[in-house]
Amino acid sequence: MKMIKITYRCQFLFLFLFFILWITGCEEAEKTKVQSESKQKQESSEESVPPANALVPIREIKGEFQEANGWLSNEVIVYTVNAGTNSSVYAYHLFTGEQHLLYETSVPIVSVTISPNGKYVLIRSSPGTYESILTAVKENGEIVLDESLSAFDMAVEWNPYDEESLFVSAFTEDWDFTSYHMDIEDGRLEEIKIKEPFAKWLDEDHLLYLGWDKDNPSLFAPLIMQSISGENETKVMDNIFQVDSQKNKVMAITVPSEEPGQAVYTFLDNRFQKQSTMTVPHLTRFSDWLVPYYDWTEDHFITFQPLYSAESDTYAGGFQLIAFNSEKGVKEVLMEGMENTPISCSPNGKACLTGFYLEEVIMLDSKNKVPLLEG
Repeated sequence: MKMIKITYRCQFLFLFLFFILWITGCEEAEKTKVQSESKQKQESSEESVPPANALVPIREIKGEFQEANGWLSNEVIVYTVNAGTNSSVYAYHLFTGEQHLLYETSVPIVSVTISPNGKYVLIRSSPGTYESILTAVKENGEIVLDESLSAFDMAVEWNPYDEESLFVSAFTEDWDFTSYHMDIEDGRLEEIKIKEPFAKWLDEDHLLYLGWDKDNPSLFAPLIMQSISGENETKVMDNIFQVDSQKNKVMAITVPSEEPGQAVYTFLDNRFQKQSTMTVPHLTRFSDWLVPYYDWTEDHFITFQPLYSAESDTYAGGFQLIAFNSEKGVKEVLMEGMENTPISCSPNGKACLTGFYLEEVIMLDSKNKVPLLEG
């Protein structure tokens, strides 16, 4: 009898332990199933929502894409479309895909330029060979200026110190020119006297240009400063090949006689105090040198750099995309194996439009180049 009692007690304990293990196993299985389903839902949700910095390509083009034109802000670009006899300008948010119409016309659009801080978009349209219309619109599409000029071609420079102010040169078919100071706020267009049509802004009231001697052609010229009123011409530098400016910055390119295979970029403030220099190989052309495409951001000068000096027609080495901090004098190689094409960078320097129609976007953080348009 004693043995039988012990056996029954063991059987009971065994069944009890088996029940406990079975319950625990079911709970763990259910927990694993719930976790798995939850993970699947989370992954599905993550797949359906793109990362915040993922570019959304332009999907709906109401006509034929002509080109991208530049940046209204760090996320919004402007692009132009042709549809039959109409031309349209759109603002497009690269990371949400939202867009809106800025301007539409039945006259062919020749060029679009954006003011330094994105306050205005200036559209040049041409109803005829010798006529140009300059239309300035705000970001919401409101037209604030509409001016017609007799011009076969035009050059326009926004004043980075005053977005209401522009320097405009209108060319005839023989490349004679007349220059103007345009004031958007007042709607004024005043003719100014200046010896060269391609001038840059030094500050709010002064222009810079290269004083070429037409009787003695040369690759270099003195850098001249004058007031917007056309007075007080002053020579500030000698032997300059090309000049450009940005707010509080001047960039002058020259070629030292002792190193003819190198281009020297000198960066100064707008009081001509030298900040730094950058030396790069350059490519020769039939009568001068090739200056690769470039753009400015808030902190850097961004351009393409060849790997070595050579003739531009035979050079096949590709280009490096570089960023140069002119205040610190530091150069950084951003990408290798690039093509020298037009480039337009966002103000913060995180992305650049590139390509002959600015049809690609370079995300500089990830070093990825992606199409602007959905293929």
